[in-house]
Amino acid sequence: MGKTYLITGGTDGIGKAIVKKILAVSEDDNDVIYVNYGHNEEKAKALISEIDKEQRHKLQLVKADMGSEEGLESLFDHFQSNDIFLDHIVLNVGISQYAKFDDYTFDMWNKIMQTNLTVPVFLLQKFKNRMNQNGSVLLMGSYAGRKEYSSSVVYSISKAGVVFLAKVLVKELESKGIRINAVAPGFIDTSWQASRAPEVRERIEKKIALHRFGTPEEVADITVSVLLNTYMNGAIIDIHGGYEYF
Repeated sequence: MGKTYLITGGTDGIGKAIVKKILAVSEDDNDVIYVNYGHNEEKAKALISEIDKEQRHKLQLVKADMGSEEGLESLFDHFQSNDIFLDHIVLNVGISQYAKFDDYTFDMWNKIMQTNLTVPVFLLQKFKNRMNQNGSVLLMGSYAGRKEYSSSVVYSISKAGVVFLAKVLVKELESKGIRINAVAPGFIDTSWQASRAPEVRERIEKKIALHRFGTPEEVADITVSVLLNTYMNGAIIDIHGGYEYF
């Protein structure tokens, strides 16, 4: 019997790399990967076009905005109404906004906290009884939630919450044998980083022992490994190339 996966924010960047990595390790033709996306239809279509035709039947796109309660309800209704139970969940959606502390507004703070932390909390509250025994959950944290970044206070605090969530929910999920872990990437080459000025990027790379940003594929490798490891539980895995380690 095949396994079922849900990847939120799965049509771009790290999320897309995770979807492709799961397909690469999938050996059961009955595996199904539910790929959630919020708005961008073009990126969703592009993902499908990038997948080998013989594996496309394993992908199911599910459109729902994971930055809102309404989107969460819509996503849950899809699985409940179709009586779908999940084996593995990767909560990958996250947003950020670089701003000076004095420029923060209630709306900015609440939007980032809701998307990065509140929605994942209540998604797991709803989906924990729609998961199969001995399943697993992977939260996408950030090294910004482990190491203070003064240029992104709200993002750092939201991701610190995500990291802690992977620990405090271990007991909550214990009765069904569901494992929960988090990965905390550092600076990764995604669309988020595209707008950085060359001198800013160079300054960051000098702080990384490997002197480069990571790739979505490198994050996907460790993410899927942790997701499928049957003895990892309550763990936080950093992947940052040796940021400020020297």
